[in-house]
Amino acid sequence: MTDAVAALFQQGQQAFERGNYQQSIALLGQAAALAEGNAVRSGEISLWLVTAYSAAGDQGAAVSLCRQLQRHPDHHTRQESRRLLAILEAPQLKRRPEWYSEIPDLSHVGDRAYTSPYSRSPKKPSAAPPKPQEPPPPATPLPNAFIWLALTGLGVVTLLAAWL
Repeated sequence: MTDAVAALFQQGQQAFERGNYQQSIALLGQAAALAEGNAVRSGEISLWLVTAYSAAGDQGAAVSLCRQLQRHPDHHTRQESRRLLAILEAPQLKRRPEWYSEIPDLSHVGDRAYTSPYSRSPKKPSAAPPKPQEPPPPATPLPNAFIWLALTGLGVVTLLAAWL
């Protein structure tokens, strides 16, 4: 594997992990084209490319490439392409709207335009001084039922021992 293929592959993976799927597709496509002679490396790059297509929403390209990879010379690539193809072609489950919450798109809101609903505005000084709070009533200790039960048990055992 050449340094150019390795660099393009790494850049494509990093773009994918950052969510830049179109950039990832472009970089991985270039790396796959340059790695044609190395079956193991081209298979690995192509599998990443299938995942990038799927993440970008291009299911047709992902499925098409997966089907091509089922005839790939590398055994591991063929196995993984079958696994990915089963996932890609699995039926979509229907989700009822009440089962999930939709996350609003806040990309159009600038950093400074958003104010948290939990932030408090500064309090205005009030004219009347605050009322003094009454101290809570003193806590009265409650009898510990376990101690009384244990003492009663010891008393019963002592009486039985003395009687025998």
